[in-house]
Amino acid sequence: MAKAEVRCPVCGTSFVVGNSGNAVTELNDGIHFLVPETVRNENVTKSSRVDLRLNALKDSGINVDKLQALMQSNDDLKSIFDSDDPIIAEISKGGFIRNPELFRRWITAQTFRLLDDPNGWTHAVRRRYDAKYVVDMTKRELGIRIELERKCPKDVRNKFFTLWDFKRIFEEMITYNEAIYKLDDKREMEQLINSAESLGDLSNIVNNCIRWRFKWNCSFKPKTWLNCFKGAGAYYTLQNIIRTHGLVLPKCKDMNESLEWVDNVFKSIIGYEPRDRRWDILMSVLVSAVKETGFELKY
Repeated sequence: MAKAEVRCPVCGTSFVVGNSGNAVTELNDGIHFLVPETVRNENVTKSSRVDLRLNALKDSGINVDKLQALMQSNDDLKSIFDSDDPIIAEISKGGFIRNPELFRRWITAQTFRLLDDPNGWTHAVRRRYDAKYVVDMTKRELGIRIELERKCPKDVRNKFFTLWDFKRIFEEMITYNEAIYKLDDKREMEQLINSAESLGDLSNIVNNCIRWRFKWNCSFKPKTWLNCFKGAGAYYTLQNIIRTHGLVLPKCKDMNESLEWVDNVFKSIIGYEPRDRRWDILMSVLVSAVKETGFELKY
């Protein structure tokens, strides 16, 4: 059976399928489906789409027995999968699966786009993202951190944006918040932010007690936000290009030694208090490795 490489027009993922017919992928709830062009018609019923997708998978030699039951039934997971399946048990219990081998791959593409800027990473960040993005992104990260603290307290993602970092970021953004006019009110909001004793307290304050509005051309970025953003971008990019793209760091002999080197740098940085963490060191490791090895990422 002929093989063909398909590139998803939604997210850019490339993968090989067993059919070479005219087909594209459709991203639905995070799952790629191979869909013939003729199927992408609004008049086609949902059940017909399901059948055609299942047939395409069958033609590629994939066992779709359980997938068929899942896609065509409204039954719960326990009635479709084995009752003692640990993954299904974990989904049923908390709705969350921890996969330590996934390293936020979209950040890798984002980081390389920023690094490709002729004026450098920092200039690209200042040009591409405005003050509203900083607050919205930081609020989302705060919400994720609260969930991780409960479900995966040892996740490395908890090390980049700490409570101290969140408070400093929101405190600095208050200065440029157009929704608060009076200087005394701004100081009061800064004090309220600093009074937060937990991530939950801070989330309640920035989401429910403070309205945010910025001028359309406000591009202010707190140094703390830039530092944390840089650290997360460098760390997850290094993990991805070493694990899945074959990059070996200079002076390292293989993947394992490269990962160990990154881990040692990471541990040395988090050994300091949040206010003293220099995530630019990790970014320097990434930039120098890419330059010395001539590594190119296609995204």
